[in-house]
Amino acid sequence: MQDGDKAPDPPRSSQPPRASLPPPPSRGWWRILFAFVWVSTQVGLVITADRRPDGAFGFRMFSESSTIKIVLYREVVGEEGERKPIHVEDGVWSARDAGGLKRRFAWTDRVRRRELALFDTEMSTKYGTSAQLARLEAALDDVATHTPDDADTRRFLLDVTVRKNGGEPYVVHLASAERSGGGS
Repeated sequence: MQDGDKAPDPPRSSQPPRASLPPPPSRGWWRILFAFVWVSTQVGLVITADRRPDGAFGFRMFSESSTIKIVLYREVVGEEGERKPIHVEDGVWSARDAGGLKRRFAWTDRVRRRELALFDTEMSTKYGTSAQLARLEAALDDVATHTPDDADTRRFLLDVTVRKNGGEPYVVHLASAERSGGGS
């Protein structure tokens, strides 16, 4: 090729020229969608905090200053068929099993948290009375469900004396579900 010569034309195609395609969509929209969903979820949790017993995700400038005193009872059937509550000292009791043998049972065999297993003593409610009562109710049902060898107990009862923010005390009565084998 010499200096004055033109470059040869590229070979012609029988197809018409293609329109230029738009650039591929950015992958950043997934990040924006994730951020939107995450922030929306957090806002929803904060707005609904008062609907949960423990108030999780809710802001409280001053925490609740309440105390409770928990008293545990077993409800058994007396000799004449009447139901009577028996105070359980320190969460430990003896009862007959299905074979008639006396056995020892303890609340702490199932409930490990100290604030749910400290009886007959006034204590602070770290997360508020609603949360503490909900946890006590769950613990009560758990003990009732998982002590099948106790053939004497019909159900477990908790009397919880609540003093909310230094006000007058009131008693909340909690009862487990009726046990099928107890008291027969």
